[in-house]
Amino acid sequence: MQTTNLSGKENFTDSSPSRADLSSLFFHLADAYLVLDSSQRVVFANLSYLRLLGLALDDIVNKPVGQLEQFAAFFSTPDGAMWMKEVFCESELGDTKRSPYFRFDLSHEEAARRERFWRLKATVVPTVCAADGDFFVAVRVSDVTVRAERDTASKRETARLRSQAQLRNIVASEAAEQLRSSREQLDVALAFAKVGAWELDPVTGIIACTPQCKVNLGLNADELLTEERLFSKIIAVDDREGVRARMERALNAHQHFEAEYRLEHNVGETRWLLVRGQGKYRENGSLASILGFTIDITARKETELRFASEAMQERDAREQSDRNVLAMDQFVSAVTHELRSPLSAITSWAELLDRTQDPTHLQQAASSLKRNARQLHLMVDDLLDTGAIVSGKLSVHRRPVDLNVLAHDVVSDLAWDAQRKGLSINSEWEPCSVLGDEARLKQVVWNLMSNAIKFTDQGAIFVSVRHDANMAILSVEDTGCGIAPHVVSRVFDRFEQARSDVAGRIGGLGLGLWLVKNLIEMHKGTVEVLSRGIGEGTTFRVHLPLLDSEPLTRGT
Repeated sequence: MQTTNLSGKENFTDSSPSRADLSSLFFHLADAYLVLDSSQRVVFANLSYLRLLGLALDDIVNKPVGQLEQFAAFFSTPDGAMWMKEVFCESELGDTKRSPYFRFDLSHEEAARRERFWRLKATVVPTVCAADGDFFVAVRVSDVTVRAERDTASKRETARLRSQAQLRNIVASEAAEQLRSSREQLDVALAFAKVGAWELDPVTGIIACTPQCKVNLGLNADELLTEERLFSKIIAVDDREGVRARMERALNAHQHFEAEYRLEHNVGETRWLLVRGQGKYRENGSLASILGFTIDITARKETELRFASEAMQERDAREQSDRNVLAMDQFVSAVTHELRSPLSAITSWAELLDRTQDPTHLQQAASSLKRNARQLHLMVDDLLDTGAIVSGKLSVHRRPVDLNVLAHDVVSDLAWDAQRKGLSINSEWEPCSVLGDEARLKQVVWNLMSNAIKFTDQGAIFVSVRHDANMAILSVEDTGCGIAPHVVSRVFDRFEQARSDVAGRIGGLGLGLWLVKNLIEMHKGTVEVLSRGIGEGTTFRVHLPLLDSEPLTRGT
């Protein structure tokens, strides 16, 4: 007799039953069985299964098991698909897998009860030639309706008993649950609003805090908070005195207090808190405790500060715009006046020369025409240079220049103008060579000297050129009308006159010092103004790199 073991090897014994006997035995088993191949098709079904479903063997052989009416709905569910995967893809020979319960009603039965529950037990067995890796799956189909109903009833009873127990617990703890829920809702609301509650014991100085209160203060949940620590380490230094004063004043008056303060220990960021509190008093009027809360108002405070900053910037911009408009009006008026004066003089002397041939008038007319023409020339040059600087088209051609000689020449040219006003010019010179545009540097010295003469009615003008370390320093100091402190910061602005607040009008376009500042910056230097106030004179200092401190290259 031939048999096949799980390894696929054949054994021969005389006492083994025949294969036909085994097949007949399997066919007549009391339990319902299906046999499936590895491709999930029906290979065989025993008599119990065929009778159970009212089918013939030919009705189901070679059909995929998933198409059988009994299993179609179950295998389409996630549980059924998972079970099939475990059986056919993840099992080894001899493994057994049980399926969950599933429902299928036998429509051919006439029984009054039509709701039936089933369970599958699959066992993986080898084929005759197990070496080829193929296998069969023997599936026992069990009617578990009674067990399922019993389990369902047991679950219902267990659930009923559990519900009764839970109901007793709920009834017993309903008041506590409501209180806890209310507290949780309050905590959530306070946390959402970043509100923390606290209570201060005035005897011990210990402050009991809610978790949110410690979060607001930047503390860990287990850290101890005391009044001394609050005022010495947590509240910002600049705010401590104000918070303490408000708190004490309100407590003495039995009133509530409110204060805003910053946190001291938040490096790199500024956090703002609002604290509100009120004392709790005994019958004799003594302070028992202080209750209150803190609110993180950082976002609100940042918004307020931003709006305040924007408002200040807007106000400054508006004031600057007003000053620009006023300066422009003054500039137009100054240009009109400054042009009218020399033009009127030139026109008058030209008409006089046209009407008379008196030689005594010729020299005087020539001098006046020359002086006024030079004034017009200087004004036109200033206007042209201003436009070139604004448009970025003004260039400087830097070459070695002796600043001492250059300044001396300009002072000599303006000495007559100073003498006419009765002013003395004192000077002090040191040899200083710089890398610069000679014409532009002469323009700088000329404007500074002209300003000094223009705004000085009596006294003297002191001019010096010296060097300090790697810088040449040109200084022009006068004993004139001085500059008010609130005007000093604007003297280098365009259209601003250095001493525009002096009584009476002084000629000029308000471009000279603006040109000086821009020309010096184009030479990599700086210019500063010093004045102690009205009537105290003014000093302008120009700092330029010495020639030895710069490479001798031509720059623009």
